[in-house]
Amino acid sequence: MNIEETLVVLFGLIIIVQCFFMYVMSRRIRQLLEESDNAGLATDFTESELDEISKTVDEYKKHQI
Repeated sequence: MNIEETLVVLFGLIIIVQCFFMYVMSRRIRQLLEESDNAGLATDFTESELDEISKTVDEYKKHQI
């Protein structure tokens, strides 16, 4: 094989490896997006829980000063 054929094969392999990495990264991005959606659902608080948190913060502020 001459240098041109070697370069074509080398660049072809590089393109295939890059496509594989792009596929893996896109799968990971989709997974992270799903996890962030699920995390957003997990942070929903009821009104009584928010009241309790605000009372605790107010008490903490009073003790700090």
